[in-house]
Amino acid sequence: MPDADPRKPIVFAKFVGRDILDEQGRLLFALLNAFATSGHSTMLFDSLPADRMGRYAVMAKQLPGVVETTTVPDQSREMYYLFDHEDRTIGRRDWLKKIRVGFDIFSRFWLRRPILMQFPVHPVHAAPDLRRRLLPLRSRPRSMRAFFSGEMLGYTVNRITYPKAKLTRLEIVEVARELSGDRTVFVQQQSEFDRMLAGGFVDKCVILDTSRFRVPDHAWLDVLSRAEFFLAPPGIVMPMCHNSVEALSVGTIPIINYPEWFEPRLEHLRNCIAFDDRRDLTAKLASIFAMGPAAIATMRQEAIRCYDAHLSSESFTAKIEARPERSIEVLMILEEYVRKNAGRLGAGSVLLRGTAGTGDRASRASRP
Repeated sequence: MPDADPRKPIVFAKFVGRDILDEQGRLLFALLNAFATSGHSTMLFDSLPADRMGRYAVMAKQLPGVVETTTVPDQSREMYYLFDHEDRTIGRRDWLKKIRVGFDIFSRFWLRRPILMQFPVHPVHAAPDLRRRLLPLRSRPRSMRAFFSGEMLGYTVNRITYPKAKLTRLEIVEVARELSGDRTVFVQQQSEFDRMLAGGFVDKCVILDTSRFRVPDHAWLDVLSRAEFFLAPPGIVMPMCHNSVEALSVGTIPIINYPEWFEPRLEHLRNCIAFDDRRDLTAKLASIFAMGPAAIATMRQEAIRCYDAHLSSESFTAKIEARPERSIEVLMILEEYVRKNAGRLGAGSVLLRGTAGTGDRASRASRP
C-alpha cells in the first residue's frame, strides 16, 4: 500500500446527502480510494449515518491515509474541501480547492466544465496497490480469444435509447452462441473452468453464466487477463459496467456497444471493438478470429494506455490537480440517477460532450 505523500494536499471530506452511500458505498469508496492511491491523506468528517454504511463505505473508511474526524481543521488554506452539499460555514474558509460532487451527468453544463469521474474498477479489486497487481497481468499469455462472464437472467431490456437503442445483454450472448462452427464454449462447472485456465480454449469464445458458475473475486482480474477480447454487454439500468473498465486495465480488449460513455470515447480498432446492431456484432465477432497477433498486441497496448491515462484513480486526481480554478465540480455515474433520468440523455449532455453527439457519428465510428 502506498504511503501518504506529505507534499500532497490533505483532503477534508464532509458529505451530508444519501446518494454518496448508494450502491453499498461504491461511490464513496471510488472517491476516497482515488485520493489514497494518489498519495493524499483524507480527513473524513463523521457525518454519515451508521445505518447506511454499506460494505464498500466501510472499506472506504479503512483505506490507508483515511481518518475519521469530528472537527474541522483550523488551517485549511493548503487543503482540499470535498463535499456533496456545501456547509456554508466550512465553505467560507480559505481552501486550496473546493470540490463539489454531483451526479447530474445528463445535463448540459454549457457554461461550466465539470470533471467526469470515470466508472472505476470495482471496490473488491481496487485497493491502492492495484497498479502493482496489474503489471504482470498485462503481459501474460492469453488462453482465450474472447470471454464473457456475468448474469443473463432478466437482461432483456435497456433503459438507454440514445443515440439509438442498444442490443441487450441476452441478445449479445445469443449472437455469440450462434458463431460458426464450435467457436463458442459455455463453462458451467469446475472441470471446464480448469481447462479454460490451462489454455484449452485458445481459439474459442468462452461464455460463463454466473448463475451457474462464478469466478471468485480474488481470481477475477487474473482470469480476465487470460482473454484477448472481453464481450462487455450493457447492464439493464445503464450500459456502463465495472468489467469493461477492468478489461481495459489488464489489456483485454472490450467488445462493446457503448463506447460513447467513456471520456474520451473508445475507438473501434484502436482500443475496442465497437458494434451497433445484431448484424454488425456478428461481423465484428467473426473479425476477431481473423485478426493477427501483431494487430491484437497493438490494440492491447492502446487499451492499457487508455486505462492509465483516463480511467485509473491517478488520472482522476491528476485532472483535479491540473485545474487552475479553485472551485471544481465532479460528476459521478450513479445507477439510481440513470434509472430516473434515462430519457434526458441527449446530444448536449455533458456525458457525451466531445464524444458521439449524434446517432450517425456513433454508427460510423462502429464500422470496420
